[in-house]
Amino acid sequence: MRKGFTLIEIVLALSIISIIGGCSVISLKYYKTVKNRLDADYYCNATVSFINNSKVYCREKSLSAVVIFDTSRNEMRLKYGMDTVSTLSFFNKVSLDQVSGRRTNGDIVIDNKGYSNDACTIILKDNNSVDHKITMRVGSEFVKIIK
Repeated sequence: MRKGFTLIEIVLALSIISIIGGCSVISLKYYKTVKNRLDADYYCNATVSFINNSKVYCREKSLSAVVIFDTSRNEMRLKYGMDTVSTLSFFNKVSLDQVSGRRTNGDIVIDNKGYSNDACTIILKDNNSVDHKITMRVGSEFVKIIK
């Protein structure tokens, strides 16, 4: 009796392993695409929530504050005078790419009633360099995510 494997057994085992490996590579690529999309959606919603929460904060405290966009540090800050009230930092390879608005630096000034006379477009860039745009209209509480 000989010990060992026949050529057919080896070919069959390698073909099964290659099929399983091919399926896992496809699944991993799909997983990364879905994870990237979820990260971008999370930060788009977090940005809208940050702006809306800043408006509520100003309304409740009856004060005027400024939402500052810092693209170099990849974060947003709500500032009242010299104090930073809250901060939203972007991670997971989602970056604050560009902010364009009526002001040169794109900042949003919120009055003591929670309204803003500033309009802006915030562009977040995800891991695949896809732009995700968020727009805010003048004098309203309307903030919209554009996909």
